[in-house]
Amino acid sequence: MEAPRATAVPGPAQTGPRHVPGAHGVLDRVSGAQQRQEVTVSQDPQQESFDPRIPEAPVEVSAIPVIRSAHADSDPVTSPVPAVPDAALDPVETDAGTGMVEMSTEPVADSPLTQPPLSEPVTTSVLAPADGDGRVPAPQAVPDPDANALEAFADAALHEPQLEESGFADAPFAVPGERSRGRRLPRPRLRRSPKPAADPNPDRVVYGEHMPTQAIALVERLGSSAYGRRMRSRLSARKADQDAAVDARTTLDFALKLGETMFSFGASSMDVESSIIVVTQAFGIHEIEIDLTNQAISLNYAPDSSRGEVPYTLQRVVRSWSTNFAGLGLLHRLVEEIADGETTRAEAQRRLVEIRRTPKPFPAWSEVIMAGVFCGLFVPFIGGTWRGALVGMVSTWIVFWLKIKVEKRGLPEIFSTMLGSFLATTIALTLHAVNVGIDPSLVIAGGIMILLPSSRFVAAVQDAINGFPLTAAGRLTSALLGYMGLMGGIMIGVIGSEIAGLPTLDLAEAPTGSELPAIILMLLVACAAMSDSIVEQATWKALIASGLVASAAYGVWLLFDGIGTGPRLTPAIAAMAVGFLGRIAALRLGFPQIVVVLPSMLFLLPGLAIFRALYEFTVESGSTLLGVAGIFNATVVVAAIAGGVVFGDILARPLTDRIFVGSRPATGVGHVR
Repeated sequence: MEAPRATAVPGPAQTGPRHVPGAHGVLDRVSGAQQRQEVTVSQDPQQESFDPRIPEAPVEVSAIPVIRSAHADSDPVTSPVPAVPDAALDPVETDAGTGMVEMSTEPVADSPLTQPPLSEPVTTSVLAPADGDGRVPAPQAVPDPDANALEAFADAALHEPQLEESGFADAPFAVPGERSRGRRLPRPRLRRSPKPAADPNPDRVVYGEHMPTQAIALVERLGSSAYGRRMRSRLSARKADQDAAVDARTTLDFALKLGETMFSFGASSMDVESSIIVVTQAFGIHEIEIDLTNQAISLNYAPDSSRGEVPYTLQRVVRSWSTNFAGLGLLHRLVEEIADGETTRAEAQRRLVEIRRTPKPFPAWSEVIMAGVFCGLFVPFIGGTWRGALVGMVSTWIVFWLKIKVEKRGLPEIFSTMLGSFLATTIALTLHAVNVGIDPSLVIAGGIMILLPSSRFVAAVQDAINGFPLTAAGRLTSALLGYMGLMGGIMIGVIGSEIAGLPTLDLAEAPTGSELPAIILMLLVACAAMSDSIVEQATWKALIASGLVASAAYGVWLLFDGIGTGPRLTPAIAAMAVGFLGRIAALRLGFPQIVVVLPSMLFLLPGLAIFRALYEFTVESGSTLLGVAGIFNATVVVAAIAGGVVFGDILARPLTDRIFVGSRPATGVGHVR
């Protein structure tokens, strides 16, 4: 038997359905706007030269569902493609001939065409059900083919994909010896959905095209040219520059966040600048300028323009403060590891996030308790009684708790400080009026010690000495606002007590000081420093170090006070001892200097002198000049204490640089990516 060949029949719209070439499964739609062409199977040997396919061997006879037009169910008069009458169709037996073949009425998907249709789209056909006796209607005869149409069909068939032999041999539409009904195909699709898992015809041929997902890089076309290697090298260098720019921005962001965290934890400007320098230099960012202005951190990265890198200017403003000396110690150790090259940038970023999320070592209520303990220990140190110490401790609990509450409500610090000093003054004067047996001036002095902005005043002096004048001015302004709040609260409390008819205080007689033994006073100073360390949220190691440094500094104060250096110079010398010993102890434990220095210097502050000067300035009209002189003297003493701390730190730097490797953050820089 000769293999069938495909022919095309032109002409007007036929009354029968369209047909598919049975030998090769090649389908095409050739129609005009007003006419349709049919494709069928021909056994004419004269047309064999037009068949581009290889003849196939005969296959088993199978049942073929009849394909009819989508207009077959419409009105035969108005339909453009009339339906084929059932009586005119010859039945086709199955291969077994024993029964009807059960066919699905669902449309069968075909392989998509790679060649676009030669005419307008043809509506997808549907399967026609078989007759009641199980026979499938036969196709209606068609006229002889036209040669021009055959040439057009053969030319289109050359662009069709070649089907595999095994798949075509088992195709259900291959019926040798019979005129097979063709199936109208849908529009060509570029992609096919994956074949279902339970495919009823696993041997069905599925054709799909692999489309490119993205454009090919143009430089790949230079692979075999003389410029290929040069261009690839240039592109690699450009990619390295882009990666370096990304690395620079990432490093700058990390350094900025590190500085912001240190500022919010209570670090000095010198420590913040040194830490940022370490981070940027260690991670390869060398052309950078750092500007610290009060609460703002600005980083200006200006690389060499010849390298084609992108410059950056970043700024971060610190708007919230929460003293956390324990977190400050963790940041200090992180910077030391970066300086030694022991930590990569990714690890440093992860640890910074952990430090920011680490809770403080002591709960919030412990700050209130230890603030009262500090006041209770300081009152006997300046000459008060133990009863006065108890009153001062209780009043400080009330004052400090209320101060925290109103600040959480958004009240500015100057007014919260004013409220605290007003309560401390009112409580002390009221208890003195009822003959409790206390010295109200000493109790008030102990109560306002915890409210003094001593840390900001010392930090302002340090910034001014270390070359940060604008930051020093900002901190000094903030500290002066704190002192103004204290003055306002004390003044309101004293005037209110006079209006209420309470007896006035006699401040003509100067305080005689404490009569306790020196060893007891040294112990009180140490315990007071440790109490303030808990208020500042320091660790246990820093707490013990603060107590030891405060005790040693008090010994220096006793020594020079016995020599007769005076009430202004003696605190400055003791502050130098605090700065010197505090730096050694802090770096030995892995903390910045302020963690140990700040709690150790509080006993030197002239709290009693501040209260007496404010009282004379506000209450006693005849002592206004004495009050102004007292305020000036107290301010000078505070400035001398801050300067002594900074000078002691400077004296200790050569020693610590030799003893502790990498103690200065700006030394020992290594490049780690």
